[in-house]
Amino acid sequence: METQQKIKLIADRDFGGNFDLSIKFIKQNYTSVLKGLVYLIPLLMIAAFFVPNLFDIYYDLGRGINNSNTGSFSQDNPFEGISILGIIGAYILLLIVMFLIIVYTISYMALYQKSENGTVTVSEVWSKTFKVALPLLLGSLLFGIAFCIGYIFCIIPGLIVAVYLGFYIYVYINEDLSIIDSFQRSFALVQNNFWVTLGFGMAFSMLIGMVSVIFILPMYAGMIASMLQVEFFANDIVFYICITIVFCIYILLYPALYMAMGTLYYSHRAKLDGPDIESEIENIGNYNYEQESSYEK
Repeated sequence: METQQKIKLIADRDFGGNFDLSIKFIKQNYTSVLKGLVYLIPLLMIAAFFVPNLFDIYYDLGRGINNSNTGSFSQDNPFEGISILGIIGAYILLLIVMFLIIVYTISYMALYQKSENGTVTVSEVWSKTFKVALPLLLGSLLFGIAFCIGYIFCIIPGLIVAVYLGFYIYVYINEDLSIIDSFQRSFALVQNNFWVTLGFGMAFSMLIGMVSVIFILPMYAGMIASMLQVEFFANDIVFYICITIVFCIYILLYPALYMAMGTLYYSHRAKLDGPDIESEIENIGNYNYEQESSYEK
């Protein structure tokens, strides 16, 4: 079986070079990353279980609309019985899953970059993920507070905070700095690359968003059908299957975004620090390296 050559990540590339390399890296490593993330599916299934049956709610709303059109009035409250604790529990589980997806994906890239041939095992990645999870959880809280404060002030400051500080997880995992130093390092990496970073992140977010719409369509179709009084969709099992599919999209699609931003992080790092000498020596005469180096020109 032919093995794929390791992709050189630390190199100074322009926008197009980073975009092309991101697609190449995702194609090569997407399946490997998903093999580790499938262990998070049970958490998503539990989160889906706690979500109130929206199809049933829309069914009752549609019935109320029909009753009002026929001149009758129903005092039934379609939102009665919604468990606030269930919604909060589902939301917390989703946050945990998203956090683990981000840390796992970035840990995978860090181990890939430091490996000799690009081979990384699931156990190695999870081991690194759990090792850095707790400090990064604190960092995420600080990042979230800074973002929310900026968002309150007309949204744009929150966006600026997100762009400048968004690489702190990459820095912490790859460069072994403290959380505060990782924020400072992230700012330094983006300082002269703000618009490139913003545009690159928006481009991949839009691509992933367009793909995710395909998988969310059954959810919207179920809501519309329920509103039109198609009783089949108001069933708890049907709703559970649809909401589980939607939740699993986070596992199937979002790693691609963080892999793409990872290639940009390594490019910014090369611009700021210069080429990775150790990597240059290891890749002398390597065809794949010579091909990747063309992005720097």
